[in-house]
Amino acid sequence: MDWHAIFIIILVVINFPVYRFVYRLIFSDPEDFDESIKYSFTPDFLSFFRGKYWQDKWGTFKLRMYILLCLAIVLLEYVLLNETIGYFQ
Repeated sequence: MDWHAIFIIILVVINFPVYRFVYRLIFSDPEDFDESIKYSFTPDFLSFFRGKYWQDKWGTFKLRMYILLCLAIVLLEYVLLNETIGYFQ
């Protein structure tokens, strides 16, 4: 296995406290997170006919932003640490 892959896996594992911090910033409680997951799998037209279209959009947006931020954190750390390690080699 390439050392880059191992490095990324280590970063993913080490960042669990950061993921929890981002989780608390975006979601008010575990029910809010569960609702966002439910809305992300519900088609928009069903939410529209149930009268919850904008709640669906907001829940889906929050879940996508959470995933995007977690991935961006790992990517940013990888790039910065990789450049730093390359500088000293």
